[in-house]
This record gives sequence, C-alpha cells and structure tokens, in this order.
Amino acid sequence: MRAPGLTPAVRATLAVALTCLLMVLVAWATLVGPDRVFTGPGPRPAPLSTTTESCIPLPVRTAPDGSTTVEVPDDLAERDYCDPPPAGLDDYREIVEDSPPPLWVKVLVWILLGALLAGVAAGVLGLLVVATRAVLARRGGAERIDVAFTALDEPDRVAQELAAGAEEQDALLRGGDPRNAIVAAWHRFEVLGERAGVARRASETSSEYALRILDLVDADTAPVNRLAELYREARFSRHPITEDHRAEAVAALAGIRRSLGVRT
Repeated sequence: MRAPGLTPAVRATLAVALTCLLMVLVAWATLVGPDRVFTGPGPRPAPLSTTTESCIPLPVRTAPDGSTTVEVPDDLAERDYCDPPPAGLDDYREIVEDSPPPLWVKVLVWILLGALLAGVAAGVLGLLVVATRAVLARRGGAERIDVAFTALDEPDRVAQELAAGAEEQDALLRGGDPRNAIVAAWHRFEVLGERAGVARRASETSSEYALRILDLVDADTAPVNRLAELYREARFSRHPITEDHRAEAVAALAGIRRSLGVRT
C-alpha cells in the first residue's frame, strides 16, 4: 500500500535512508563482534539487603600496598562466621569474558550478519535497477516516437530513390555481359536503399536486404520473385546466362516499375 501524498522520488529517498540506517547498525554489530552484541556488560546486581542476624566477621588481611582481602576460614560451617561477600560487577564481567559463547553460536551470528548484508546490498541494487529502468523508459518513449515518424517516411524516400535511379539501373542491366548485368541490376536496389537512408541489418544477406527494400514500397510480388530468381541463377549457377535471361530480367524490372508508377 502506497503512502498517500508521497511522490516516487520521496518514497525512493525514504527507502534509501532506511537502508543506510540498517547498514550502519549491521556495520556496528560487525565491528564490535558477536560476543559484545549478545553479552555486553551484563545486568547490574541488585543491592544486598541488610540482615539483622549477628555473625562473626570474616578475617581481613591487609597487603603491603594497602589492598584488603577477605579470608574464608576452613571451619566456616562449624563457627558462626558471616557469609562471604557476593561477587561485584567486575567479577561478573570477568566471568562473562572468561566464558565466551560456543563456536556454533559465533558461526550462526556471522552467517546471519552476512545474509543481512547481502540482503541490504541486493535491496540497494534493486532500487538502482528500478530507477535506471524508469529513466531509460522515459527516454526510450521519446526515441520510439521519433523512430515511428521516421519509419513513416521510409517508403516515400525509397520510392523517390528508385525513380531517380531507374535510368542508371536500366543502363547496368542492358550493358555488358548478361550474367554481370543481371547481378549489377539487382545489387542496385541495395545502393538505392542505402541512399534512401534504410540501413541494412546485421542479420540480413544482400538478397534479403534488397527484398526488404522492394517490400517497403509494396512492389508487385511476381516480378520481384522472378528478378530474384534470375539474380540467383546468374550469381551462383555455372551454366551460360544468355540474352534471353537478360530479356526476362528487363521484363521483370519493368513490371516492378509499373507497380510503383515509375516509367521505364
């Protein structure tokens, strides 16, 4: 559920801030170590209640440096001595430090911390990916609009180039050896397509590109297929290509021109 009144930018900022705070807490826990995180200084012991029972004070020994220690006699249970003083805060701290958690607890803590860091990193990366896709989507929308308008102009430009290059293409088809003439006339469609600004795709062969150029202007299919067959025969066959083949190519090219409204 989205928070009311919050823009996407504000939500993204809050998400990043919370993620940074979580990373700081995880980094602190990593630096201090699992022992300090789970143990710490320990609870402060409660003050001892005063007792009204009378007892024999325990003997106190004073060291040369002025420190005192309480000695517990061996016959503590036989005589009415006072109970030994409880351990202080420092004693409890020493007990905790001298009794670290078992190895499996440390391993489990490090695994949890590592998983938490990986989750935080994945979350930050996901936010970056979403933001990048949003920016690219906005830019791509404008680019697709421009491409759409450009694509509408391609048939007109191709038709103009085919009409402008008709005389030169006829000269190629009618001159020289019939085999070379047919091949050159077919390849001329590629040159005219490039002049019209229609780029050849990396996956296209030369024949596929020429067929796409003719399909772009809705040329008649029958003469296009016949001229393509004559081109393949002249390009790849070993038998002689005669003037009859040239005449068929001239007729097929004329049929293409008639379907486009171009005078031969």
